[in-house]
Amino acid sequence: MHVRFSNRAQADLENIRDYLEPRSPQGLERVLSAIFTTIGQLESFPFLGRAGQVEGTFEITVPRTTFFVVYTLPDQAYIDIEGVIHTSLKYPIET
Repeated sequence: MHVRFSNRAQADLENIRDYLEPRSPQGLERVLSAIFTTIGQLESFPFLGRAGQVEGTFEITVPRTTFFVVYTLPDQAYIDIEGVIHTSLKYPIET
């Protein structure tokens, strides 16, 4: 399976970088490594996560961090990363 990142997920990763980089470059490296390792595992095991809070999504906790990844499986070839959410944020966002 191939991983694709939504605009929201890309923005989430940029926000994580913008927040952590000036505070702890090593912490940023550790968090991003954990996020991408978790996403990499989904390529081989797409059902590793649990059913998401939003219908049609899945969620997987990123070990040793305060983040979880929201993703969808639109077809047998792709995993779409929809967001990388900090556990302190309200999710799902009510509109």
